[in-house]
Amino acid sequence: MILKRDQTFQVVFNLRTPVHNGDSVGTGIFVVKDDVPYLVTATHVATTTNLSTRIVISDSAGNSTSLNLTDFNQNISWSNHPEADVSVLPIIMSAKIAPHMNGRFFPFDHFHTAKTPVSRDYELTSVGFPNGLGATGMFSPLTYRSYASSSFITFNRADTQTPSVFFLLENPSVGGYSGCPVFDLGYMVVGAMTTTKDKTLCYGIMHGTISDNTGGKLAAVTPAYYLSDLM
Repeated sequence: MILKRDQTFQVVFNLRTPVHNGDSVGTGIFVVKDDVPYLVTATHVATTTNLSTRIVISDSAGNSTSLNLTDFNQNISWSNHPEADVSVLPIIMSAKIAPHMNGRFFPFDHFHTAKTPVSRDYELTSVGFPNGLGATGMFSPLTYRSYASSSFITFNRADTQTPSVFFLLENPSVGGYSGCPVFDLGYMVVGAMTTTKDKTLCYGIMHGTISDNTGGKLAAVTPAYYLSDLM
């Protein structure tokens, strides 16, 4: 399966949890493995969810549609990885959400679960909702392109200050992209030429931005192989 950039909105969702001064926001992706559907996001996003959390997706007309997280799993029983910043929630399909789920799910076999780093020559596309943008009115998740700037590197997670493996992107992330998929879409357009691979691959889940006092910033991505421990 090849996802074009304008099709990626089908597999992502916006998580919005009310807080005292607005909404805490993040991004996730619908995934299916062995006919079992899941929500996947970053753990630091999942752990902030509660009974008031909403999931925003697109309807058939391209408008934002909001559903309760509890419509997908009443217990909100996320499985959190013990090391990495990634969590999954099994979806309990019901008559309420089933009409919204057609064509939503990204296949698990399209995740790069081998413990091999992504080539720095591959164009990668992150799809999400920076600062919650794109999830009200017309549904329009934002995409940005980058390249890997590292192989696998171990450093402390921003949320727990415990070590985990990441790879870095040349461009920084923005709040709200947390939990978003990082794709090699499998095609590239250069002038009048289009090169195509076998399928779209997801190489990881966005963790966040690392920076220092010089103002330099890079995005940190949790490698997709960690998902094999949860699904």
